[in-house]
Amino acid sequence: MAIANTTYKLQAAFFQRAFEHSLQPSIVYSFTVGNIILANRAAASLTGYGLKQLSAMNLANIIIATEPSFKKMLRQLKKGKSGSTLVTVRKKNGIQVRCEASMALFVDGNGTSCSITTLSDTRKGIRRQKKIDIRNEKVVANNITEAKSKQRKIDIRKDKIVAENIIEAKSKQRQIDIRKDKIVAENIVIAKTKQKKIDSKNKKIVAGNIVMAKTRQDKLDLIISDYEANFLAAFNASSDVLFDVDLVTDEIKISDGYEKSFGYTIHDNKMPVKKWLSHIHPGDAAALLLNYNSMLNSKGIEWKYNYRFVKPDHAVANVVSNAIILRNSKGKAYRMIGSMHDISNQAVLEEKLGTQIKLKEKEIAEAAEQAKDTERSHLGKELHDNVNQLLGASRLYLNMVKLGGENIDLYLSRSSEYTLTAIEEIRKLSHGLTTDTIKTLGLCQAIEQIVHDTMETNQVKITCRLKSFKERSVKDKFKLNLFRIIQEQLNNIVKYARATKISIEIVQDKNSLTLAITDNGVGFDSTKKRTGIGLDNIKSRAAYYNGATDVNSRLGAGCTLSVVFPSKDILMTEHQYPFATS
Repeated sequence: MAIANTTYKLQAAFFQRAFEHSLQPSIVYSFTVGNIILANRAAASLTGYGLKQLSAMNLANIIIATEPSFKKMLRQLKKGKSGSTLVTVRKKNGIQVRCEASMALFVDGNGTSCSITTLSDTRKGIRRQKKIDIRNEKVVANNITEAKSKQRKIDIRKDKIVAENIIEAKSKQRQIDIRKDKIVAENIVIAKTKQKKIDSKNKKIVAGNIVMAKTRQDKLDLIISDYEANFLAAFNASSDVLFDVDLVTDEIKISDGYEKSFGYTIHDNKMPVKKWLSHIHPGDAAALLLNYNSMLNSKGIEWKYNYRFVKPDHAVANVVSNAIILRNSKGKAYRMIGSMHDISNQAVLEEKLGTQIKLKEKEIAEAAEQAKDTERSHLGKELHDNVNQLLGASRLYLNMVKLGGENIDLYLSRSSEYTLTAIEEIRKLSHGLTTDTIKTLGLCQAIEQIVHDTMETNQVKITCRLKSFKERSVKDKFKLNLFRIIQEQLNNIVKYARATKISIEIVQDKNSLTLAITDNGVGFDSTKKRTGIGLDNIKSRAAYYNGATDVNSRLGAGCTLSVVFPSKDILMTEHQYPFATS
């Protein structure tokens, strides 16, 4: 027990010295006595009072107790809670100092309720913070200076690297430019060489065409000359009144029948148009002239008119004139050939004769025109179905070159091949030749080639089923015709359908051959009339071999083209390649 008391006294003495020598102003206040019972030297220094003076003072003498914050702190202490708040300390000399007060409640060894209040002059904290801020600002300034110095070194290194890179890039660019200039020069030389060859071929083609045109013109002139000779020979031998009007010179050649039938004398079978018009009955002259001029200004090739004709003895004949009008390429009339018939007594007979003459003359004009139309139609189909497809494929390969990639040389080569093939096809057409590509390669191989090229230049999958097709059994011209149909339909699908899948199937049996081409594209309304000549060409080619064409399509549901050909119209020799009857 004595040892414990000794230890307690030692501890109390220690805490007493620590309290007295603490640098933090501290005051012990007794709620029981109502005065300060203990203060340390730092508190005396802060307030300006001596230790003995402080020990006899009330807490309210040095702290303004009327402040709400201080009152609130006292209420918390009475409830047993510690805390801190800002208070105003009134020094001995009357100066007020703003301090932070921390107050804690305890009970001493005698059971007295006391509080220890620690004061902290906020001005010292502000001064310390200023010193800290000054030190920090100095450190920041030093860091900024050091950072700027380092950044300058970095910038110098970067500028040096950039300068070196620019020099290196310029050197590389010069090398690239030199290579480009060399390639461009080589390409110009190659292009000029190719152009010279093409020009040479074109000159030969043009020369050949000129010779061919002159030959055809000579033949046509010979035919016309023979016709003129035969016409003139029959002109005067006929008992009918025949006339040939030169619409450029307004002169009429008229047969001897004119004098026999109407009584007017003519010289050398010629007379001006005005003289002939003067013989028209005055009551019909104005209407006939109006109708005549209207006919000449139109595009018509036939003219027929009934009128009254006055003979030299003033007798009036009822006449009908039938004529064929010949027009040049611009549609202007330059010649009129026809007949005059006196239908007063023999109307029926004369009408039949006029009809026959009209038909004959019309046949002559239509035969010449039909020959031209047939030739133009053939050339048009070949250009559209063959040359147009070749040039279209060449363009597709050139578009692939624009997209870049590893196969540029291959695409350029393919484009060149198609272009040269198109030139060759045009040359053959100009000489009236038919391509023998299908005969040389075979239809199946030609189909596989066009399928391969189409898939390579378009995002589409094409399948072929050709096993039942016996290629040797059908005519070569039919194979070319069938290939053109497939070529045309593939072109239509690629252009308009936006399909991703296409199937081509040829099914051949004893009685027929069926071609079916199906796609999964956008489709169209097959009941509506469509523009363009693609489908018309397909139907025309099919009809040439009595093929029946059917197009089944709906909007959004793709399209199926099927063509059925009778075997008897396409086989080489029907009995040479018999089909199994299984």
